Amino acid sequence: MPVTTFDIPKNLLAFIDELVDSGVVRNRREIVIRALENFMKLQMHTWNGPLIFIHGVRQAVVSSGSMKELIDGMSEKGLYEAGRRMGMTLRDSALISQRLDVTLPENHKAAVKLLEDLGWGIFKISDEHIIITDTFLPPPLIHGYLETALSLDLKRVDTTEDIRVFEKVKGRIKESM
Repeated sequence: MPVTTFDIPKNLLAFIDELVDSGVVRNRREIVIRALENFMKLQMHTWNGPLIFIHGVRQAVVSSGSMKELIDGMSEKGLYEAGRRMGMTLRDSALISQRLDVTLPENHKAAVKLLEDLGWGIFKISDEHIIITDTFLPPPLIHGYLETALSLDLKRVDTTEDIRVFEKVKGRIKESM
């Protein structure tokens, strides 16, 4: 790896050293590398002033409390249907930004990685299940979203833990949107 040197403003260097001293990162190099990786992952070079664009789609930061207020009072069916409508956004953004058809089974892992990168939760995907921990959105909404985005028929599996499990029922389903 080539060596690169550059000047860093004192306030940023003090922040970096604070992160190193508190053990968040091992050294200055690690924080710079991690920052650049996130800059690239979140496509920050495409942001325009206060507007945030990731994978060609405008995004906004919304707190979990605000999201809870927005969806509070919606029925399970309403959440599921909203998720079905929202699922098209993943299809569109993946096609636009990466020429990736997320409805193809071989692209499902890449699709859920996009959702992880946007803070939706931690996904594990197999031939039989999609398992999500630390979810940002309620299960019925995620259920509908994944069915549309991935073109799958999914069955929610009841769990007692803070984990969401969706069983793949029949593979691909017909377009219904």
